[in-house]
Amino acid sequence: MKRTQLAAAVLLASGSFSAAAATYSVTPLPVNDKAKYTFGYSIDNSGFVLATTQLEYNPPVNIELVEAGGFFDRSDVSLENREDTMEGVFTDSDYTTVVNFLLNNRGSGRTQQLASYRSYIMDTADVELVPGYDEVTDMFDGYTHSVVTVARDSLAGDYLVGTSEGLFKTLEYTNESDTTVLYTYSDMVQQAFVQVNGETKRLAPTDTLLGGTSHAYAINQNLQVAGYGSASYSENLQPLIDDCYDDEERADEPVEYCLRRVKATRNFLFPILNTHIWQLDAAGEVISTQVYPLLFEPEEDDDVGYFTRAFDINAQGIAVGDAATGERVRVQRPNSTGASNEDEVVAVTFFDGETTEFLPREENLKSNAVAINDNNWVTGSVLRAVSTVARDRLFVYNLDTEEARYPQGFFNNAAVFPSAINNNNIVVGRSEFEATTDGVRETRAFMYDLETDTLTNLNTLIGCDSPYTLVDAVAINDDNEIVVNARVSQNATYITGNEIVNDEGEASEVDNIVALRMTPIANGEIEDCAVESQEEEKYERKGAAINVLWLGLLGLAIGFRRRLR
Repeated sequence: MKRTQLAAAVLLASGSFSAAAATYSVTPLPVNDKAKYTFGYSIDNSGFVLATTQLEYNPPVNIELVEAGGFFDRSDVSLENREDTMEGVFTDSDYTTVVNFLLNNRGSGRTQQLASYRSYIMDTADVELVPGYDEVTDMFDGYTHSVVTVARDSLAGDYLVGTSEGLFKTLEYTNESDTTVLYTYSDMVQQAFVQVNGETKRLAPTDTLLGGTSHAYAINQNLQVAGYGSASYSENLQPLIDDCYDDEERADEPVEYCLRRVKATRNFLFPILNTHIWQLDAAGEVISTQVYPLLFEPEEDDDVGYFTRAFDINAQGIAVGDAATGERVRVQRPNSTGASNEDEVVAVTFFDGETTEFLPREENLKSNAVAINDNNWVTGSVLRAVSTVARDRLFVYNLDTEEARYPQGFFNNAAVFPSAINNNNIVVGRSEFEATTDGVRETRAFMYDLETDTLTNLNTLIGCDSPYTLVDAVAINDDNEIVVNARVSQNATYITGNEIVNDEGEASEVDNIVALRMTPIANGEIEDCAVESQEEEKYERKGAAINVLWLGLLGLAIGFRRRLR
């Protein structure tokens, strides 16, 4: 079954793909045509999917802010039509060059700010932006696209929770040389939010110095939101704030921008981050906030930052996540030449005001819990060293019976990374696929069924002639619908979405990451894909080259993924 560019194009254009001999159909999420890369995050029991885009097509560009950022003064900038670009009229190539400049200079404070990631909610056909704290402005005749927003969980499509930056604003400042300089800044760093009826509402942390910081990861049917936020900061932070208001101490810059710089560096000022459970009312207003303690009491003069973090919560109000122990462990990673010291982190539950560790610490270098279902099964990963190199391994644990399992991945000592578990006791995630000596290994999406104790490669459940390689399963609902991130060969595009062609009018293929919905097929049967042509084998081997790209993209997204490490 030859995988040709034409066949792939036909399948992609058809909207969904299934074969008579398959147990799952595969449908590209309708958000995929909005960006070069799309990452799925969650799917709720009403079928609503949340996904995040990277390198979104056709972002708005304000040429005055681009010029203020020194774009046209750079000697390394090559443009097809400089004069038209200065007027805001772009060729595909020049538009891509401008957008790449803005993305590469994000945070500089002297040019337009473009967000690397934005989030969307969708059913099978309709897509809506989840703006977070972004706003519609006259300058951009719509949303500014300046705010990084990652929506992570949904309740019936009515309540959406996640993390978002504050809106970026512009400010003119006359410096000591009597020169007017334009600054762009945001007065709010990452904050948890809930979106209800199209309105974004802040889920504030307990310590709001400089606004504090907070993150939301999951919401249950009782409108409890699990996440974490700032609980205290180092006393070294206040003098930096005071200097911003002191004309003698502050650099020749606006007070607002000085405070923004302090906010950007405060993560290095040893914050204490604690799990927060926000209780909402039906309108999305916060009724109460419960903060969970660390696993230990730091010494009074201990300036190291510690944390507890919740990543999921079930119907009983039990949240799971991880916590720092205050200790260090010696770890040798697969891609390192030797061992190094890392902070010890352990899997924990949060319930009734108590933070509780539940796995034997002596068996693992590290552990963390990422999901819990209503049957009180918890899943996550443990870091264990076989010989010398440490790799992550899947665990499932029942809080009621204290039964623990450690299923193997696709081969002995394969690293396994779970993402979610549904109420049918099915876990999904990704596992290394081939036992190579490389530090970076290919991954495939899997599902693990607790009832049958079987781990299945999801690629075996779809048609053999599917153009997709399923590399990561990120979510599953109680209808066993699964959201996966997949690799697929597509024509390279400009930031406009138009294809890049050479002088002969030929397009070049590249491997991209797209998000898919997998839907069970009634009475479907697994297709035998054992017999493959040599060309298919070459395709698979060529695909291995994308693994570095895939892991790189995943690494960029991982800070915002629902299962944050």
